[in-house]
Formats: sequence, structure tokens, C-alpha cells
Amino acid sequence: MHPSTAPSVDVLDPAFDPWDPAHLADPYAVYSAMREQVPVHFNTARGLWFLTRYDDVTPALKDHRRLSTARFHIDKPHMKERPADGKRYQAFTGPTMLTTEPVEQTRLRRPASPAFAARALEQLRGPVQRIADDLLDRAGADFDVLADFAYPLPIMAIAELLGIPAEHRARFLALATSEKGSPGHDPDATQGALRRAAQQGAGLRDLLEDIVEHKRRHPGDDLISHLIVAEAGGGLSPSEMTDTIHLMMEAGHITTVNLIGNGLDVLLDLDGGMDRLRDEPELAVAVVEECLRFVGPVHFTGRAVLEDVEFDGRLIPRGANVILLLAAANRDTSHLPDAEEFVLDRAPARHLALGVGAHVCIGAALARMEAQVAFATLARRLPGLHRTGPSSWGPSFELRGLTSLPVGA
Repeated sequence: MHPSTAPSVDVLDPAFDPWDPAHLADPYAVYSAMREQVPVHFNTARGLWFLTRYDDVTPALKDHRRLSTARFHIDKPHMKERPADGKRYQAFTGPTMLTTEPVEQTRLRRPASPAFAARALEQLRGPVQRIADDLLDRAGADFDVLADFAYPLPIMAIAELLGIPAEHRARFLALATSEKGSPGHDPDATQGALRRAAQQGAGLRDLLEDIVEHKRRHPGDDLISHLIVAEAGGGLSPSEMTDTIHLMMEAGHITTVNLIGNGLDVLLDLDGGMDRLRDEPELAVAVVEECLRFVGPVHFTGRAVLEDVEFDGRLIPRGANVILLLAAANRDTSHLPDAEEFVLDRAPARHLALGVGAHVCIGAALARMEAQVAFATLARRLPGLHRTGPSSWGPSFELRGLTSLPVGA
């Protein structure tokens, strides 16, 4: 893949807005300009600081004393509209892993962690493979790989992980996929969009509460049953358990959709890429890591500054908010000389796509496994896979991903 060409944009121009749709067509070119001109800078248009280099973003992700993930995710300072209740953008009734810091964050995270251990996920690989094959069995000769494959696969896998009962599964899948956008991540989201998202979230929460009650009577070897055991042992309250399930669904779904869609968008343009993956399916592990680094599903995360902090000689004051541009850091050529190139069989290269530190994505291993299955299955089942039309990108800067990718087999 050829590197993006940095546009002639002055990132210190008061009119420069990273959320400008014109930049989203090729954000990597904009990120290159940001790194080269002023890697640590204040954006006047949004009133936010930006970190763009690998060596600045990495320690910022690990600094939970001076930089607060929780405060940023509660306040969401980049949003123009507040939700109707003036407080929350999602249907969580209390603190979650995102809106707390260690030690409280660790308490909320610990009961779910065993479900994402290597042994547990290997047991899930078979069901995920069956889901992938079934989706392709139902796809026609020409289909939209986002709508017909990348979007349903992760939510169906999450249903398996959670142990959603058969009688609840249709309603679960309908509610979980009814709101394809992410208004809580769109700074220009309207009150109407936020209201609809809140209603959808409330409906999903009601269903999850019904499912939890079912699992109390009929426990199994699944995540919800394990969380119920943790609740009985004083690990989580009933409300915290429902919020944990809901959060993992929302965070784990669109992230994996973007990883599969963004990665496939690159692979289809890579000469011989899908052919080689078909002949060497073991390459799927390296391919997924390179897709995470090169076209990661989450472009930034934010932090609220609790006390003065310095990066690259610039002081970011207490009370400010800083955007950690993961996608810019992952293409920092001072960290990885050929970072602007996609290398199919690249040896493991450190990247920040799913975070580091206490707030590293709890479902990172699950997302990796799902994407490995997805890419390997597409390469094996559809050797002639090709584009039949242009791909379309969604409007989100934070969670940049495709909304459609028409292909033919």
C-alpha cells in the first residue's frame, strides 16, 4: 500500500477542524500533517489538545494519575449536544469500566476477564467459524460484505459468548443491530439521535435484565452465568452486572465490525493478498495485527487532565482535555520506519490500536480471533472475491469504519 500524501493543511489554523468531513476521506494524510507540523498541539476549533506521536500517546495511555479516562467518558467534552438528562450518552445506570479508574475499574473488570482468556476463546472459535460459514452460505454471488458478514458476525459471536438463550436470541440480535450508528461518538449528533440511541439502549437493557433472570434459573457455562456467580460472591451488584454486559456488547461489536471491514478494504486492493492468505491461512494472525495497526477500528481515545502534564516540551494544563490519536501514533515513522506501508506478513510490531495499560480493551483477544476467522474464511471460501462497487465510509472520526463494501464472489 502506498502512503497517504499529506495535504497542505495548517493544523494550527484556527479554522482547522479534525472532524471536518473533508478530512475523513483520508484521515491518515491529515494525521501525517499533524505529526510533522506540531505533534502536540491545541486545536482551537474544538478546544482540545491532540497527541499524535507514538512516544507521546503510549505514556499518556498508561498515566491514570494525571489523565482520566473516566472523566473524559463521562463528560465527553467533544460533544456539542448534551443528552436529555444532561449527564449520560448511554443507557448505563452506574459506573462502568470506562467511567472508573483503578482500583474501582479493576473491581468491575475482574469478573468478566476469565471469559476472554485464551482457553475460553479457543472454545468459542468453533462456534465463530460456524457463524462465518453460515453467513457466507446465505450470501449470494454478489453481496455487501459489511451488511451481510462483518456486521452480523461479531454480534452473533457475542450472543454465543454471553449465552443468550434461543428464545431470546432473535429479539437480542434485532435490538443489538437496530442502531447502526454511534451517536455517542459523533460530536455533531442531534438531540433526536441521542434520544433514539437512549431508547434503543433502554430496550436492550430491559431485555438483558430478562435474560439475566433466565440465567439465574438456568445457569450454563457462559459469561452471564459466570457474572451471576460473581454477583453472588459480592463482586458485582445486579445493576453493575447488566451494565457490564451492555458495555461489552456495544464496545465489542462496532470495533470488530470496523476491524473486519477496514482490513478487507485494504486486502482487496493488495495485489495477491487474499490469494496468499488462502494458501497460507496461518498468516491470518499477522494480517489481523497489521490491519489493527494500519487501519485500526478506533482512531482516538480521550483523557481529562487532572493536573498539569508535559509532552514534547509543551505544558497541557489541568482542566484541559486531550485526544490521544491512536491511528496517528500507529503510523508514526519515527517509531516504525515503514509505518505508512501495509506489510501482509510483517513481524509483530507494537501498536496501540486496542490500547495499553489498565484500560486496554478487555475484548481485544476476542476481536482478534473473530477477525482471524473472518479473513481466513473469506479467503478460503471465496477465492475470486473482488469489489463490485465503491466502499462507503461512515461519518465517525472516533470509530472510523465502512458502512458498505459491495463484493462479488
